[in-house]
Amino acid sequence: VICAKDSSLSGALFGIGLLQAVIYLLFIRAIDLYEREPLRYVIPVFLWGFAVATTVSLVFNTLFQLTLSSVTSVKTASFFAAVLSAPIVEESSKGLALLIIFLIAYLMRRRTGLIEFAGVMDGIVYGSAVGFGFAIAEDLLYGLQYGPETFVVRRIFGGFAHASFTALTGIGIGLIPLVQNRALKVVVPLLGLLGAITLHATFNLLATLFGPVGYLFLFLVVLTYIVVIVVWLYIERRTIRNELDNEVKAGTITPQEYAILPSYFRRKAYYGGLVFTGKLGEWRTARKLHHTAVDLALAKRLASRSGSAGSMDRVQMLRQKVLDTREGTSHRVDL
Repeated sequence: VICAKDSSLSGALFGIGLLQAVIYLLFIRAIDLYEREPLRYVIPVFLWGFAVATTVSLVFNTLFQLTLSSVTSVKTASFFAAVLSAPIVEESSKGLALLIIFLIAYLMRRRTGLIEFAGVMDGIVYGSAVGFGFAIAEDLLYGLQYGPETFVVRRIFGGFAHASFTALTGIGIGLIPLVQNRALKVVVPLLGLLGAITLHATFNLLATLFGPVGYLFLFLVVLTYIVVIVVWLYIERRTIRNELDNEVKAGTITPQEYAILPSYFRRKAYYGGLVFTGKLGEWRTARKLHHTAVDLALAKRLASRSGSAGSMDRVQMLRQKVLDTREGTSHRVDL
């Protein structure tokens, strides 16, 4: 029951917290430098975390605690709810959103030729998105129950907690298209979910028993989360360089394009130069061509791992799209 004193959490304070969560969401999407995830997928995942996962977790965690408190003390029931029930229920409810969006993205590949949810970085983005949504809703509930100070502390020190936990589930699901063994396609996402549950349970255990020590553990988790992002971005940059090397020899990519495509910042500098000199048509075409070329590189990596006819067809489709984009530019110039 929330008393009047506890409900003093202001709408302005919640608005600031929500804005913080949205900024986190846009930031984590923005640092996916080479294949940014569509907002039409990212936003529903965030909303699932905010509304669906929170509601499911609240119901099941409350039932677990009430059931256990009927045979033991309230303190013991609260402890086991925090370290056992909450990690399992919350990570599973958040993970369900990731599985649904993966299946949708996988089905949509028939129309677009691309799988929008494939790889470590994609998993981190979607896992973080559902985590950010869940965290702001959970912090609101805690703020209403325990006061605005609790809300502020959780926002400052725990804003990335759920994102970093559920990113493991996202990574596990994102690796499904990259592994060939059918058994691994099931085992890897389950290991990701188990890892998320373990991190969540460890944090809750340490925070319950030792208070601030839990946030020291969380700092290490978030630091690892950042390292994984940096390493995977490096791997993607190297993949783009390696996979497009023979496309230069084949004439799909020009040497000038190859020089800037692996570097996100070189591409942005090139676009800035086009805009600054008023070459808006060239800017639009270059962005489209470069985006398709990066998709081609990542699709070639996926095809080399899966070896399926469908993945090879997607590579050919993207290769032709690069050529058609350049061909269309040539025609417009001739006219």
